[in-house]
Amino acid sequence: MSHDLRSDLKATRRVAAEHGRDGTIGLQRIALGPDALDHLPAAVSRVARSERLVILEDATPMTVDNADLKERSAELLAAVGTPHRVVLGPPDGALHADADVIAVAAAAAGDAGCLVAVGSGTLTDVAKEASRISGVPLVAVQTAASVNGYADGMAVILKDGVKRTVPSAWPVELLVDTRVLADAPEALTRSGFAEMMAMFTAPADWRLAAGVGLDPRYDPKVIDLFRSRGDELLTAASQVGARRPEALQLLGLLLTQSGLAMGAVGRTAPLSGTEHLISHLLDMSAVAAGGRAGLHGAQVGVAAVIAACLWERVLDRLDPARLLDSPPPADLAEELVEKAFAGIDPGGAMARECSRDFQSKLTSWAALDRARVAAEWSSLRSELKEMVRSPEMIAAALTEAGAPTRFSQLEPSVDAERARWAVSSCHLMRDRFTVVDLAFLTGGWTEEDVDAVLERAEGVGAGL
Repeated sequence: MSHDLRSDLKATRRVAAEHGRDGTIGLQRIALGPDALDHLPAAVSRVARSERLVILEDATPMTVDNADLKERSAELLAAVGTPHRVVLGPPDGALHADADVIAVAAAAAGDAGCLVAVGSGTLTDVAKEASRISGVPLVAVQTAASVNGYADGMAVILKDGVKRTVPSAWPVELLVDTRVLADAPEALTRSGFAEMMAMFTAPADWRLAAGVGLDPRYDPKVIDLFRSRGDELLTAASQVGARRPEALQLLGLLLTQSGLAMGAVGRTAPLSGTEHLISHLLDMSAVAAGGRAGLHGAQVGVAAVIAACLWERVLDRLDPARLLDSPPPADLAEELVEKAFAGIDPGGAMARECSRDFQSKLTSWAALDRARVAAEWSSLRSELKEMVRSPEMIAAALTEAGAPTRFSQLEPSVDAERARWAVSSCHLMRDRFTVVDLAFLTGGWTEEDVDAVLERAEGVGAGL
């Protein structure tokens, strides 16, 4: 049975309006269920400006009911226009959303009547950017329950080797066919489940940033757009691993709802905190070394256990008096960033990009009334403690779903040295305030602290 997401779209628009973003939700319709792909001709007909239809694809083989998904999509579109298939990226499907690929996609859009994205989350991000640049409306076919970025108006791109989330065009229509999700590789489904483990750590990072005075846009109604069925997903972990239709539909729903939540406020903060920073550093180091980045969601799941361990440590041990400590001076902060990225950034472009954000964060922290934060810490701590799930619970759910819990279990595998680097350095890459920044600025992110967090993760069958 298909799930009707009209009420979800209405709630998203209502929240967006409350955040001063009237009219910004470009997603008009979502089809989620076992027949969603059959809606493709009608979806394109509603938005296409001419019969010239450009299908953007990656080179990864994909199926629906054991038939070629991309060929099937082109066949369906032939009934309503003239489809032109454009394959982006290398033959092995390892696509990166960098400036060159986006330029190729935007040029391919040309004067098309409609863009149709049939591919990975990265391919869809490229298509969103091509739609933004060209002004051609986009219809997206979700090809796996792997990430939540299909349902928002943002794209994750590479800039000077650094992952950045930027505003982009929304898909006007999104098709999430559970038959397609069931035919996707098991690793992608498990990756999507792991991605959703961020719902048990990232919202607390957002609340923390608001509590200390660095993000006034925090809104619990945004979290409510996707968090209400989180426990149900944990219960369904083994069924997701077995790819039961009802469990896949639930996972697809929560991925879509969380994407809408991020789109409502125009930022990833509702579901992107410390765990995503760790994943981004793993990606950046892999690309810099000329290697292949791992599955985003799988990395996020492993890192969510680490984030939960760090939250536990900070909430149990933080001395509020340390909130009054002075942040490191600018020259020392710059040195920290340069040292952290020296091994993967010989030209320095990556370090310069990250240093700007890190310096901005430190400047904002120094300007806060931190005496107020210290006085209110007990109350804020209690609220944060309610928002974060235990490392045991997250690790157990990942295990039941068949998802990795250790960096060494990722594909490609991440060795202990690179994993430890990503964990210890993740606060140096973005201006968004998270629990790892709080630990660092209050003296709780030394080598010994990193070791303690990794040891705690080891105790629940996770970590390195």
